[in-house]
Amino acid sequence: MKTPAGFTELTGLQLGQIVKSMGEPAYRVGQLRKWVYQRFATSFSEMTDLPQAFREKLEAKMRVSSLEVLRTVTGSDGTVKVLFELADGNTIESALMYYDGGGEGTRRYTVCVSTQAGCAIGCEFCATGQQGFERNLTSGEVIDQVLYFASYLREKDKGHKKPENDKTGRVSNVVFMGMGEPLANYDNLWRAIEMLNSAEGFGLGARNMVISTAGLVPQIKRLAKEKLQVGLAVSLHAADNELRNKLVPINRKYPLGQLIPACREYNQITGRRLSFEYILFKGINDSIVQARRLAELIKGMKCHVNLIPANSTSNPSFQPPIHRVVLAFEEELKRCHINVTLRQRRGQDIAAGCGQLRSRFIQDARSRREKSILAGKT
Repeated sequence: MKTPAGFTELTGLQLGQIVKSMGEPAYRVGQLRKWVYQRFATSFSEMTDLPQAFREKLEAKMRVSSLEVLRTVTGSDGTVKVLFELADGNTIESALMYYDGGGEGTRRYTVCVSTQAGCAIGCEFCATGQQGFERNLTSGEVIDQVLYFASYLREKDKGHKKPENDKTGRVSNVVFMGMGEPLANYDNLWRAIEMLNSAEGFGLGARNMVISTAGLVPQIKRLAKEKLQVGLAVSLHAADNELRNKLVPINRKYPLGQLIPACREYNQITGRRLSFEYILFKGINDSIVQARRLAELIKGMKCHVNLIPANSTSNPSFQPPIHRVVLAFEEELKRCHINVTLRQRRGQDIAAGCGQLRSRFIQDARSRREKSILAGKT
């Protein structure tokens, strides 16, 4: 059996087999999972209630995490963005954002997780989408992003005495909105969600997790039949096919005539409200007429619209509208009886917002460095 690079990539069956092969009792599986998923151990040597010989065998066989931190940057609003290297040399970025609920113990920490190295959707306004696609992440690589930030918050909170009901030092939400199209990596994504939700794993409520999609219709229908009540957010950005074809290329395969009925079906099957993400681009999709088209498209649906002024990328064609235009668009949706929120943007000064995560330049730099070393040897 080939052992994965990281502990969290192991299925329950694989972990049980490894424990058994090392001559240890079955209850070691529970001990190991508690150390990794609830105590956020970063090495087997930390697991002091396990026999030393067992820990040494595990250290020789695998790493606790499949990720290695290459760079960490912190924004002026407290957002933390981390560049991770995977075992095969690919890189991804994830972000930790906090939102103050306005009361004691109500600060929420949200981890924005990547599900692919790169992205195949190819939206022109998205820096990640212009990097191309490398590969799907394993379930363990998805989980490890969350565990890293859980450990980060725990270390940050050490020495700070808090009220008993204060939960500000914990990951409270996970959104699969980082690099990649989550539903294109459905099986690995869902395995990660199940472990993040499991009482034997991270123990995060399903309703505290949200999957974002550019509109993969078959996977939306599949998601509607899952038992866990995970949230769904659809990146819409336009209310007609002609414009959406330009903004979100997957619309050519799954046009609005298929996507919107799939969303209504999701409503009917799950009874849950879904979100529509609508990034506003100056002079492209920000007019009052387009607000009315959007309202007409989704009327009667149990949904919510998140309006997001465009984040800055290297493409000058996609800029945010002035604030007055954003507010007018929001007000028109409200006038049409659409639930709408103007999203609070986070991590702008460190390029940690929607469509800004990137990693290819690090990989390219590494490739150039390796080629340089090889050239020096020849």
